[in-house]
Amino acid sequence: MFVGHELLAFAVAGWGALQLGCNDRTALHAGTVAAVAALLPDLDIGYAAATYAVAVAGGTPLGWAAFWGVANATHRVVTHTLPTGVAATLVFGAAVVVARLRWSTIGDRSRSHSGVATTVALAGSAVVGSAALLSGFRTAVSPAAATVAGGFLACVAVAGWLLATRTDLSLSGTIAAAGVGFLSHPFGDVFLAAPPPLLSPFGSPVWTGRVSLAADPTLDIVSVLFVELATVWAGLAVFSRVAGDQIGPGGRLRDALDRRAGVGLAYAPAAVLLPRPTIVDAHVLGATIVPFAAVVGVWAGSAAFRRGGAADHTGADSRRLGSVYTGIVAGVTALTLAAIAYTVVYVVV
Repeated sequence: MFVGHELLAFAVAGWGALQLGCNDRTALHAGTVAAVAALLPDLDIGYAAATYAVAVAGGTPLGWAAFWGVANATHRVVTHTLPTGVAATLVFGAAVVVARLRWSTIGDRSRSHSGVATTVALAGSAVVGSAALLSGFRTAVSPAAATVAGGFLACVAVAGWLLATRTDLSLSGTIAAAGVGFLSHPFGDVFLAAPPPLLSPFGSPVWTGRVSLAADPTLDIVSVLFVELATVWAGLAVFSRVAGDQIGPGGRLRDALDRRAGVGLAYAPAAVLLPRPTIVDAHVLGATIVPFAAVVGVWAGSAAFRRGGAADHTGADSRRLGSVYTGIVAGVTALTLAAIAYTVVYVVV
């Protein structure tokens, strides 16, 4: 689920930029900003882990169910809400515009001065929005929630500052891309657990039930895997479209497919040999099928690197990028085939 958020945001922002007539470089930057924004809400898992460690020291048992029972009091409740997403988008945009104004060259001073009004307006909106959000969490949820929200917004500001001069997106494009990441993230968590309180801290929950994709508990979790795979493939397809030429040979999705990925079909016996995974025991599936696919990806990527060196004299950096991309595509292909094989055997047997 952590990976799916980023790749979905990348796909939506990158594809959207292309549809608006942007060039590949701009679309790549839009997708990158959106992916970073989609990653940031899950940083609170670190605080949740620390909270769980304290709880374990106090007698709480070890286990996934116990972990999420403690962690969900903070994880997702604060960073996975739409008001938080709006505030984060404003903070990200403010950090970008302030950083760009700060790093403007002396020759651009006139242009920098013309942007002061925009900077003040955006920074003011970010401050007001953040203050309202923190006050809301402190009042409606808890002081700890307000602390987590404050730490999250600080991380968002740092990310915006670091990305400010590393993309050529306009300010409006940057804010739009960040908004895609922050505001899409809450909706990606509705398949594995109860949806986050989307309007918190300013409203009551509007969506309380987890989206179930199948009546059979094992097919339900496998269906979630297929949803995640769909987002991963979408992200890879858009990345291939906007950045494939920069990777070099094998940068296009169709050229990166490797027959070694067919080994993924060998995961089929897991449907009989392993305990049946469910939403509660999702790690039974995730902790076996993902490492299995990762090994296949490393194998295919290493072979692609050696093959590229033997076939031509391209630079090491280009070969390395191409082999990494080939390995990722092979790993995802193996994961997809493994999931299909597992499902077929599970249904038949």
